[in-house]
Amino acid sequence: MSDTQSLERVYRRILACYPRSFRADSEDEILTVLLATAAEGQTWVGGAEAWDLIRGALRMRLWPAAPRPRTVRAAVRLMLAGAAAELAAMITVAVTAGTVRAAVAARYPAAVHGATVNQVLVLAVAPVAIGLWLWLAWANGRGEDWARMVSGACFGLLTLSVLGKLSEHAATYAPADMIAVAVVWAIGLVSVVLIFTPAAGRYYRPELAQP
Repeated sequence: MSDTQSLERVYRRILACYPRSFRADSEDEILTVLLATAAEGQTWVGGAEAWDLIRGALRMRLWPAAPRPRTVRAAVRLMLAGAAAELAAMITVAVTAGTVRAAVAARYPAAVHGATVNQVLVLAVAPVAIGLWLWLAWANGRGEDWARMVSGACFGLLTLSVLGKLSEHAATYAPADMIAVAVVWAIGLVSVVLIFTPAAGRYYRPELAQP
């Protein structure tokens, strides 16, 4: 196999990351340019060049070609921030676990076991919640109308969870955890409000924008 054939094979593997419709229209043209600009005797793709190509593929898969309203762009950024905030909340729960159990034992001795179980559940569910934030950011960025409904439902569940923690006086014995949860809740609130604005509605349901 010649150097050119080897390099072409590597490029095609990377270009396979792009959407099928894009490859059908432009793959051969892009491949011709890439091979024409490659160094003589090159048989492999450099790290920086490979990253540029993969980054372009990720951008095309994550963001649709249609322009997004500012409200949707802001909501998607907030959902990505929500994933980071969820991670921070998980770390906070893990770091303060001992302190929280001690505070519960001092105030509500009978509730120590329940607090421990709750901490384990929070740490187990947190990775799922992080993935959910990222998934909803991707889906809302693409204008999937069902993603708005799922986002609203998830925010409703988050609100019920926060109210449940408040009813158990979590703010008294786990203030750091509650601050972290409050940040996640605030991000969820603002992002849900943004995706249900009239401008966002026309993006999710373009038929409504037709005269």
